[in-house]
Amino acid sequence: MTLFKKTFTLALGLTCFMALSGGGTVQAQQFPWQNAQEDSAPGFQEDSVSPSPLASPLGGAPAMQQGAPSPLGAGGALPGSGRPAMNFNPPSPEEIQRQMEEEASQQKEKLRELAFDSALESLMPLTPEEIRTMLDAFKINREAAEQPVTVPEPKTYVGNVSLDPSAEPLVIQMSPGYVTTVSVVDMTGAPWPIQDVSWAGEFEIISPEKGGHIFRITPMTAHGRGNISIRLAELRTPITLTLNTQLDVVHYRFEARMPRTGPLAEIPIVEKGGIETVASAEELVQFMDGYVPGTAEALNVEGTDGRTRAWLTEDGRMILRTPLLLLSPSWESSIASGDGTRIYSMKETPIVLLSEKGQMVQAHLSTGAMSNE
Repeated sequence: MTLFKKTFTLALGLTCFMALSGGGTVQAQQFPWQNAQEDSAPGFQEDSVSPSPLASPLGGAPAMQQGAPSPLGAGGALPGSGRPAMNFNPPSPEEIQRQMEEEASQQKEKLRELAFDSALESLMPLTPEEIRTMLDAFKINREAAEQPVTVPEPKTYVGNVSLDPSAEPLVIQMSPGYVTTVSVVDMTGAPWPIQDVSWAGEFEIISPEKGGHIFRITPMTAHGRGNISIRLAELRTPITLTLNTQLDVVHYRFEARMPRTGPLAEIPIVEKGGIETVASAEELVQFMDGYVPGTAEALNVEGTDGRTRAWLTEDGRMILRTPLLLLSPSWESSIASGDGTRIYSMKETPIVLLSEKGQMVQAHLSTGAMSNE
């Protein structure tokens, strides 16, 4: 029994000695930088050996396993390992400065682009389609705001001025945004020079030039009213006209006709028959304005241009409207406008003799369908 115990103790001691000797060998094989592992790839090992549990009897850290990566990287080397380290040249200060300048330049360019985009977005935040839509809406709104409520009817008016103190003055119809031209002529249609004008009301009036017979009126309000006083050459009595502003009718041209001859009156060629005062020829004024009574029958005029027209009234009188001067037959009454148009009232006749710039023109008048001449 004693021999068995001694034998078992010796075997156990030998086993422990061998275990301790083998653990040191295994621990020595765990470091990749040892000479035994220099021929293999650093940090990689196919077979790994587990450390012996008896390798650290004092509780020390376990040994590094084979195949674990080096803490210094693939090119690292520990001092005393016998393996040279890889060559590594740090950048020079000039290279570092150049890299910093390049990065600063790139950063500055990015900041400039961001600032430009931000400014462009703040100044013009709308897209081209949105801008066009906005302009179309602005155009519609502006047209609605600037377009007048109503468009007045334009007219040309010829009025007979009465010097009778009890007679009502003629009314000049005006409309905002339109100019009315006023001219003063005598009973022959010759201009009557104006000495001066004065007015009251919200109107802008351009006075005539010296010796002129035309002035212009522009209303300053949409619903104004006033009057104007006109003093004519060689006439002691001033004439007065009423000024009225509204939106329905506007007189583009207003011709005030005096009931007598003025200082620039034309001497009639035919003395017999003469020229009656305009105050007694109201019907002729209608033909001058273009308002032909419905009972008047239009006559066919041949031998002259379309400026000469003629009508036959119910009482058998003939009305001739022409810019030419009538030579024959004699007329009963006549009026003329400032543009040279004349209205003659005479007995019915088939032929009239007219004068145009010293040349005699023979016109034939007849009833029936109007010709195209």
